[in-house]
Amino acid sequence: MIKKIAAVVLLSVVAVPAFAANEGFYVGGTLGSGKLGVTSNIALSKTSDFVYGGLFGYQYSPNLAVEMQFTGIGKTTAVNSSTAKGDALSLVAVGALPITRNFELLGKLGAASTKTTTAGFTSQGTSRTGLTYGIAAQYSVSQSIAVRLGWDSYPAAVLNAGIKTNGNANVISVGAVFKF
Repeated sequence: MIKKIAAVVLLSVVAVPAFAANEGFYVGGTLGSGKLGVTSNIALSKTSDFVYGGLFGYQYSPNLAVEMQFTGIGKTTAVNSSTAKGDALSLVAVGALPITRNFELLGKLGAASTKTTTAGFTSQGTSRTGLTYGIAAQYSVSQSIAVRLGWDSYPAAVLNAGIKTNGNANVISVGAVFKF
């Protein structure tokens, strides 16, 4: 009986710190390429742009986190030199599938609000709120630092001559996550 109690106590002492290491807050930054996928009656000369973003999250368990992220979603330039640039603010649930001790696949699902500003002869903006989702691969370099490669899809809209056109924006990014 004492051996069983000792085994339970030993397992508890070992398991609690390991479980606690998988919980807590984290922050991160991303760099990548975004593409606004909206159609327009104006010919486009460029539809992709360098984007960056920041994220803040809380890891509830080894397999579940909640994350808020602000990111650019791309820029389009028309042949008449007018531009449309978009940003997104999202709140997502993040599910993790561990592959090895340091490598995991992530799936994201939640809501995002995007704002797109069009500049040319006049400046005008529009926003759209909707479903956002994404996938990522994350490698933990240490217990507190991880690198992430991901793809995310955001709702987007462009306002052109008073007409709102809905679409999606796709972002491919690489980033770093710092757990504390």
